[in-house]
Amino acid sequence: MNTWKRLLLAALLLSALGGLFVHEDATSDARFPYPEPHELAADYDSHVGETALIFGTVAAVDGSELVIESESEGVTVTLRVTGASAAVESGGVVQVYGELRPERAILAKSIVVVNDSGGAEWYKYGVSVVGALGFLVVFRRQWRLDRETWTLEARNG
Repeated sequence: MNTWKRLLLAALLLSALGGLFVHEDATSDARFPYPEPHELAADYDSHVGETALIFGTVAAVDGSELVIESESEGVTVTLRVTGASAAVESGGVVQVYGELRPERAILAKSIVVVNDSGGAEWYKYGVSVVGALGFLVVFRRQWRLDRETWTLEARNG
């Protein structure tokens, strides 16, 4: 394959990548149709009656009601969650799916408590290290460094 074909192929692939970026930006609202917290903080009344999916930190628990704080783009909105049946304490993180009601309230259809696992971070890094080491082993078996020309060459056999 000559240089011009390679350059043409690279330009084609970069154009396709740029097209994917444009497509993602154009269709992102359709993939997440719920109002964001900064939109609720700016004009809550226009979203009353809509379905929402809110991620937030529990600020207070009062019987079957929760008060959550959700932050987006530097703006924090405080919402009252009614119909809560999840066992969560103040400071816990929840995902609330439900209908937005007047007076900054959400009638919850579903609440999921997000428990922070102490071992999750170590697991994430451990799996990444094992994957990187596995890649290096396979790479080393398939390729070798020619020290005279400082190029990578495929191993024979």
